[in-house]
Amino acid sequence: MFRKIINLSVQAYTNELELEVAHLLKENAKLKKQLNKFLAASEKLPKKHSLYRTSTAPF
Repeated sequence: MFRKIINLSVQAYTNELELEVAHLLKENAKLKKQLNKFLAASEKLPKKHSLYRTSTAPF
């Protein structure tokens, strides 16, 4: 009987972990899609020209 209780608790814990893994896989896929969307949007933006300091600039 004690062994059966341990088996059931291990099985419940395993099921809980499997559900969490499935949830994390879905979330990971969603975040990857979001990242690709942001990267594609950032490629479309014009590049900003930045100013560079020269070594002869007075301070």
